[in-house]
Amino acid sequence: MTITTPRSDTNRARRRPAPGVPRHALVPTLPGRFPAPPPEATGRHPILETAGAVLGKHRGCRRAPAERAYLTTALVRCCLYLGPVSVAAAAAEPLGRVAWPVPLATLLLGWTAAQTLTSTGVAVAGRAGTAAAARLVGGGFAAVALLWCALIWVAPAGLIGPQRGLALVIGLGGLTTLSTITAALVTRAEAALVAWSLPCWLLAAATLAGDTLPVGTMLPAAVLVAAIRAFRPLVVSGVRRRIPRPTGPELRRSAGHLIIGASQAICVGVLWRAGPAGFAAPFWLPLLIAVPILEALIGWHTDRLRTGADLARSDAARARHDRRVAVVTLAGLLPPLAAGGALLLAAYGTAVPDGARATLLAPAGGTLLGGVFAITFLLTARDRTALAATVAAAPPLVTAALPLLAPRTAGLLPTAVGVLAATHVAGLLAVALTAPRTRSAADTRRAS
Repeated sequence: MTITTPRSDTNRARRRPAPGVPRHALVPTLPGRFPAPPPEATGRHPILETAGAVLGKHRGCRRAPAERAYLTTALVRCCLYLGPVSVAAAAAEPLGRVAWPVPLATLLLGWTAAQTLTSTGVAVAGRAGTAAAARLVGGGFAAVALLWCALIWVAPAGLIGPQRGLALVIGLGGLTTLSTITAALVTRAEAALVAWSLPCWLLAAATLAGDTLPVGTMLPAAVLVAAIRAFRPLVVSGVRRRIPRPTGPELRRSAGHLIIGASQAICVGVLWRAGPAGFAAPFWLPLLIAVPILEALIGWHTDRLRTGADLARSDAARARHDRRVAVVTLAGLLPPLAAGGALLLAAYGTAVPDGARATLLAPAGGTLLGGVFAITFLLTARDRTALAATVAAAPPLVTAALPLLAPRTAGLLPTAVGVLAATHVAGLLAVALTAPRTRSAADTRRAS
């Protein structure tokens, strides 16, 4: 789950409206001001627009065709995220022949780079175009790939397994897949890349069905084809522009996303290694179920705040609208806490034997982790990156510090699940006590 700026936020207005004059108001042209274009040039009729504004339905009519656009966006992004999942499923047999630090380190490096470069790449795409953003993403992942090659070169065999070349190829394939997703997000090519990821889906389905296919040859080709489509702006570009130097706020935002990505990857790794059966641990099932729902919730939250900013006639009306949206959003974030807390309490019930406790704690951790992910990205969408980074970094830091402060802990998995539950509660309080900073579309156009 990644948060990117909506399309309307990255488009700059060609001409700023006159100060103090509503954009669609029917007013006479004042001396010294830009003359209003005729209705034939704009495709709008001023009388009809004024009548719609009087009835309070002007902007609602303009937004009606795209009123549920956030649902389509959430669905497309969830299909996009299935690309790395399908690659991992198709490569299950090679992954079983390397040591467990190889996929974990690949996830840590790749997910951290994806979160950081998505934040920076969106800003670069808004200022210098998609070709510069794709070049930034490609350069960033190329540096991470060189780091991976150096780690494989110096790592002992006990950390990577007996086949050093296979560990190198697995890491490079995982980094390429995550770079493809990142490039699609910053260049707004999510829907196109979903279609080009269908070969990876088919290979994963064939592998799960037990078909004997030459996955070692077909999977790298499928990953490479999707990568070529994602980085197409590097090959087919109009004007090649230099990558602009990031500003101070952009650097701070990128640093926050770096912390968020590293913390999320560490949490996934902890639940995986602490679970009862490695890759077969059911902690990832709640994540697969929760991601589409939470992605749609965050999209609805952002869309309703922007709609309220466009429609509100006063600051008080906008504040009331934002409070209603916040209440509904908090209600949508409560089910992961309730389900994860119920599983956590059931794991320590009197009727549960010690051997079966981990089978309840693993899905509880996955459910709570999905809620923490949603809270983190919701705070990021509200432009509270520092607070989101604090919430994301709390679980791995506290989980690592608790055994040092209290040696008699119950174990890694119970400690991690308990910390995730406490973080979820703290995150809900942070969401409730912070006000959103989403600007209206008109404010965004004036700022640009």
